Amino acid sequence: MGLTTINKERAILLVGKAGTGKTTKALEMMDNPIIYYADEIPNSLNIVSISRDRGILIEELNYHADKEKVLNILRNYKGKIVLTSNDKKSIPNGIVPMCKVKLAGSKKHLQDSIKAIAPRCEEPSSIHMSTFELVSYYLKTSDRDKVREALEVNQPNEVTLLSYLTENIHVNKLIFVDAYVKRRWDKKYFYEMLAYAHDGKYFGRLNMPKWKKKSDMPYILRKLGLPNEKLLSQFLKDEEFQDYARKKLNNTHCRLLGIEKKKKKIKQKKKKEMKKTTLNDFM
Repeated sequence: MGLTTINKERAILLVGKAGTGKTTKALEMMDNPIIYYADEIPNSLNIVSISRDRGILIEELNYHADKEKVLNILRNYKGKIVLTSNDKKSIPNGIVPMCKVKLAGSKKHLQDSIKAIAPRCEEPSSIHMSTFELVSYYLKTSDRDKVREALEVNQPNEVTLLSYLTENIHVNKLIFVDAYVKRRWDKKYFYEMLAYAHDGKYFGRLNMPKWKKKSDMPYILRKLGLPNEKLLSQFLKDEEFQDYARKKLNNTHCRLLGIEKKKKKIKQKKKKEMKKTTLNDFM
């Protein structure tokens, strides 16, 4: 009796921003597929009853996707499956490894179709930004009213934002805002003052702040079972405690405390002396 195997085609995941033609490409891959949105897959879905020739298209995995139902389709449906998402980051864990990822491209077909109807339209942009995007927008946008609006909507952390800005523009522009406005007056007034402290004519490369290296001392204290550094400095005067610390810590942490690990003695094997052959050995 021969064994039969079913060659299941791997699901395809199309990733690209809105308007890049993900759905159009997905429909070209299949013939009249059944379309579901990732957050609206019905509970009473009977996968066995769906024809393998049609295929299944699952849209918008990035928006509240029902992970268990999507995985159920990927595991049990034997036909072609295509999924779409605006990005990989928002997709629930476990779905991406089961798919063959393809990028939809950066060309925005939806925006091109809108421009054909309204040539003078402006490309839409989201006012919600990350700290990095907000700093770049602050430095390079000459319309300071828009910068003020972006700061008020996003409300970034004041210390983090100023840390980024001091690496890119002269600190004299930020001294008054940092010293007098930041903690004494209203947050909205702080963002307004900060927005107009710069003209937006920055053409250089964005520099990142240099964060201080994390100290290893808390880890050393936990490893040795001590509450603070003051007590540690007193204990290190004892030679027995130094031997205990050498056993608990690695070479890097030992050097940080000013104690050196004892080098292990390597036993060297004695070389065997070559026996000299004489005439008696052949007799």
